[in-house]
Amino acid sequence: MAMDIKQGLSRQLTKINMKTSAFMEENKIKTYIATLESDIVNLKSQSGELGYNLWLDNKFDVEKLIPLYKEIAEKYQLIQEQEKLMKELEERNRQVLGGGTQQAPVPGQTGGNVCRQCGEVCPQNVNFCKKCGAKLR
Repeated sequence: MAMDIKQGLSRQLTKINMKTSAFMEENKIKTYIATLESDIVNLKSQSGELGYNLWLDNKFDVEKLIPLYKEIAEKYQLIQEQEKLMKELEERNRQVLGGGTQQAPVPGQTGGNVCRQCGEVCPQNVNFCKKCGAKLR
């Protein structure tokens, strides 16, 4: 009996550890994506300012803008790569932590709240999603 409790606690601690690690990894990726998006906004502003100043001076040359445009394209590519990593991380977490794909309850069937953020089916008596932590009510 005591051994069962110890093993159960050990499994739960391992699961919490893995969820915490996954959460941190997801947030790291989200922060990087936000930084890249901010960089893109700044680069677009710079290219607009440069283009306008070149036009004002009657020296407009698209070749002077191309390096900024290439840098913007590279940032968009990095965002796509990070979004792919995020999907792979989510899939890996589903496989390791279980849960699989969740289905919404059948109308008329009692038993759960569906998280508006991630689609997880949660017990009726909980206030926060067990998967993503979003407020259910």
